Amino acid sequence: MAKFLGRERFDKNANAVYQYDPATFNKLELDSEAFKKLISRFIRKHSTEQVPRLEELKRYYLHDNAIHRRPDKSNPDQADNRIASAYAQYVTIFMQGYILGNPVKYENPDKALTDKINDFNSINHIDYHDSLIETDLSIYGRAYELVTLDGQARERAIKLRPENTFVVYDDSVDPAPLFGVRYYSLGFDTDVTYKVEVYLANKNVTFTSKAANYGTLSAAKIVDVPFAECQINEYKNNDDRIGDYENVLDNIDAYDLSQSELANFQQDSNDAILVIKGNPYTGSATPEYQRDEKTGEYLRDSQGDLIPVENSEADVLTQMLRAHILVLDDNPNPDGAQPDAAWLVKSYDTEGTEKYKQRIVDDILRFTFTPDTNDQNFAGTQSGEAMKYKLLGNDNLRKVKERLLTAGFLRRLRLTSFSWGIKSAATTEVESTTVTFTPNLPEDKQQQIAMATAIDGIASDETVLGLISDVTGVDAKQELKRLKKQHKDAAEEFNSGYPDPNAEQPKVGEPDGRSAE
Repeated sequence: MAKFLGRERFDKNANAVYQYDPATFNKLELDSEAFKKLISRFIRKHSTEQVPRLEELKRYYLHDNAIHRRPDKSNPDQADNRIASAYAQYVTIFMQGYILGNPVKYENPDKALTDKINDFNSINHIDYHDSLIETDLSIYGRAYELVTLDGQARERAIKLRPENTFVVYDDSVDPAPLFGVRYYSLGFDTDVTYKVEVYLANKNVTFTSKAANYGTLSAAKIVDVPFAECQINEYKNNDDRIGDYENVLDNIDAYDLSQSELANFQQDSNDAILVIKGNPYTGSATPEYQRDEKTGEYLRDSQGDLIPVENSEADVLTQMLRAHILVLDDNPNPDGAQPDAAWLVKSYDTEGTEKYKQRIVDDILRFTFTPDTNDQNFAGTQSGEAMKYKLLGNDNLRKVKERLLTAGFLRRLRLTSFSWGIKSAATTEVESTTVTFTPNLPEDKQQQIAMATAIDGIASDETVLGLISDVTGVDAKQELKRLKKQHKDAAEEFNSGYPDPNAEQPKVGEPDGRSAE
């Protein structure tokens, strides 16, 4: 367990990327002891070195912060509140909604392939699936999905938990996935089976184990699959695989501590000690503390404190403190003291404490590039350009995320294309698919309309209509088709009251013809 506000939080290998020599790996028989030992070794490293970090980051997302694991106070009568903030979840939800609040659009020069991609996305509810991937990226700094076939031979994308999934890459300059591993347990109580799934190019290997450390693996079950690469697709939040709020965990702890101590102060103030002067002497028993009858050593309680003798000065003082009353002894003064009583309370620097907490909050938001939506100057009457400056840092971070997500989305499509290829579908151009993100932000509709009006006649109609597509809710190309039809219908209606100039005209003397006179 990491120390509260301590020096080290995670293992030095907590975020290491695993690599292995492909030449050595390819020589191993999939059911050999050497292969099993290799898989077991990677699982042990992952579970002991990396999983603790992943679990702690998830706890913060669920606002089960380190303040809940802070050591108890030595005095059990003092208030000891543990208030955990939800800043980790706030950062993640904002980032996930900002990047993927609007559906991602896919377009390929091959219309048939675009239709196939859209069908795949529809079957897999890919918008929701991608939001889960981005949530994991924000929490853990990494995310995993399995591309596979279901019972109806349909391509499926299934999110995997980072706590029990990892990918091992080759040792090339541009590392490519060598194999992926998913390990988990089934059953309950003492009847538990541990399973290991290894995903390689064209094959899946499954092992079982009775040991929680996966040290002994059973005979392998090998299955051929129509995927020419590792089916586990890893996404990265950034090159270092750091979560969105990982760098401010200490700031979150400091904020939680400040909030908790404020609550403690308020509670202790309600239970303030009443000091009374001028009362008779109390507590006369001796000795002061209990001793062992045989050894003569002082006895201590479960917290290591000395145990006072009943009705001794220490015992009476302890009882008074528990009752929140402090009686001051005036017996040595023969003349006595003037009776007096007062509450013993600590002073509280309200202004200084609030400024300190606000500084911590500012640091949390600044270092995670998250705007403060409680800022009175954030929205309101500000222009769209002013809003953009406030979101500049977050926008730069978004672009990095979008590039890495795009790489993951294209690899997902490449994996599905292996199955499509077997089904004789067009797959050669799958990687030329264009992936378009639309940031989910409130738009200044009036500014969009004004801009479109300003460039009308300068830019093409499609460009102008594209600027206001968010206002109309209609794609620019579709809007052009509507306008053309509208103009055609209007022209036909206008010409309906006049003779068709292309129609044959009646001759003079014939019905409806006019006389030569």
